[in-house]
Amino acid sequence: MTLRENDIASHNKIDFTEIKSLKEFLKYKLQRHDEYNRRYKLECESIGNTEGFLLKGYCAVCHNESSFYTDFQHAVTDYKGDKHPNWREHLVCGKCKLNNRMRASIHLFQQKCAPHKNADIYITEQTTPLYAWLKQHYTSVIGSEYLGSTCGFGENNSKNIRNESLTELSFANNSFDYILSFDVFEHIPNYQTAIQECARVLRAGGQMLFSVPFMADLEKNNVRARICQDGTIEHLMPPEYHGDPINSDGCLCFYHFGWQLLDEFRKAGFNSVKALFFWSDKLGYLGVDQKLFIATKSNTND
Repeated sequence: MTLRENDIASHNKIDFTEIKSLKEFLKYKLQRHDEYNRRYKLECESIGNTEGFLLKGYCAVCHNESSFYTDFQHAVTDYKGDKHPNWREHLVCGKCKLNNRMRASIHLFQQKCAPHKNADIYITEQTTPLYAWLKQHYTSVIGSEYLGSTCGFGENNSKNIRNESLTELSFANNSFDYILSFDVFEHIPNYQTAIQECARVLRAGGQMLFSVPFMADLEKNNVRARICQDGTIEHLMPPEYHGDPINSDGCLCFYHFGWQLLDEFRKAGFNSVKALFFWSDKLGYLGVDQKLFIATKSNTND
């Protein structure tokens, strides 16, 4: 039995929709109007004690019934003044300790990509539970963090953390079968170079699974900040910082992306680029619509 057959029972697969463009999304959104209302109502009814609460469901990572913990850290407030949890970063499984986003990433990686146990995998993080899970379940996984000038790219620091920059990867051409990158591109001012680097180190037919802050209703990317010629940062919108496992001050967000990003992946040599929209109350993937992106490199190497 393959890893995919063993890990993903047919009745526990994610029901996702592949979308390639703004036009396709707007059609999808129109068709899902009543479904969106149903999901939102269910999520509102699921909100429990403000100190934290549990929702029962099935964890596709643990392959078992579980309870998912949620609290109101980084909650959002609606127009009525009611708080709603950040579902994406919560719903932490009581067994594997992975949140909604991490569990769904593993689930879709196994279901959509079906990687062999010995596949060469690069993930753009190394100090997270997601990296630890991959390292335990696949034999050839390399992770890294951006450590700046504290040590050379491709080298490890005193804590054995590998230093890599997505705009200047130390790996040889055609090194990996898969690249996984979650919420990284928005922190890179010249992210187009990072896309090209990912295409360079992927093998022909290799796949990249990634996530970014995404505005599904917009075609163009939203530039929040940029680097000036003198090296200073110009903020075009109020500064937004995201959590960073290496830097307690957080990491500045330069972009919220639109469908333009998928076209930029296509220009870099990915012949198939799609958004995967999904939601499941049973599997603990709440948030009205969750989304990941998958890009497949052309079968012909440059």
